[in-house]
Amino acid sequence: MSPNEQHARQLAEAFRAEHGLDDTPIKDMHELVHVTKGIDVISMPVPDAEHGLSMHDPATGRVVIAVATTAHPMRQRSSIAHELGHVVAGDLERDTYLAPGERSPEEIRADAFARHLLLPLGGVRQRFPTEATEGVTLSVLSDLVQEFEVSPPIAAIQLRTLGLIDAATCTTWSAKSAANLATTFGWGSQYRSLTTDSTAPRAPQSLMARAVEGYQRGVLGITELAAWYGQDATELQKELGPPQSPDEDDEWDDDAPLFTEDGWQEQTS
Repeated sequence: MSPNEQHARQLAEAFRAEHGLDDTPIKDMHELVHVTKGIDVISMPVPDAEHGLSMHDPATGRVVIAVATTAHPMRQRSSIAHELGHVVAGDLERDTYLAPGERSPEEIRADAFARHLLLPLGGVRQRFPTEATEGVTLSVLSDLVQEFEVSPPIAAIQLRTLGLIDAATCTTWSAKSAANLATTFGWGSQYRSLTTDSTAPRAPQSLMARAVEGYQRGVLGITELAAWYGQDATELQKELGPPQSPDEDDEWDDDAPLFTEDGWQEQTS
């Protein structure tokens, strides 16, 4: 294991330990990043070549992560974990620009962080308390992909790292798709549900909380709020109720943006 890989593993294991994740699967990466780091994750339609990016405001320290909507849910989860890796490693606080597609040490470390965060070696080892490898079949790979919601390459590499499969098997299994494994081993319905979620845009939680507050205070229309939520305006109004009448003593600042307009530094990955 290279020093960069070892560092990524240490960062991921420390993050899991700090937030009490043990070796269990992470089911909602958007929520995890928001709750643990106070960072909004936005998913939106973008060109196929784009997977994710992070934006950092040096004036306020606020960070936002944006990822692509995609029919490949495991890819979206990996993209979020990759960007979180940059945050945890402090990459966004440096002056180095991370060019998309560039295999810099920072990018390689973020990839490894994502792998160890989403599928910790301890979680794999729990299934194989001994060094015996004869029971490691393709169905085992499928089980790991299904339970931890990771791509087949991530699961195969972790199995290879523990010496549970050889290099040739790792290469072969890495070429499998999650969709193929799901269909083959009977969890296609679950995979389609994951795909439905990953193809839908997801609004940033902090921004939407402020927008709802704006609506409730009578300074934002239900139509605009519904558009942001991707929801029917009538149904949304039923959920929220009517807005309040404006209060002259209300300290709400109509002109205050959630994020400052100047000073953002974009870090792409």
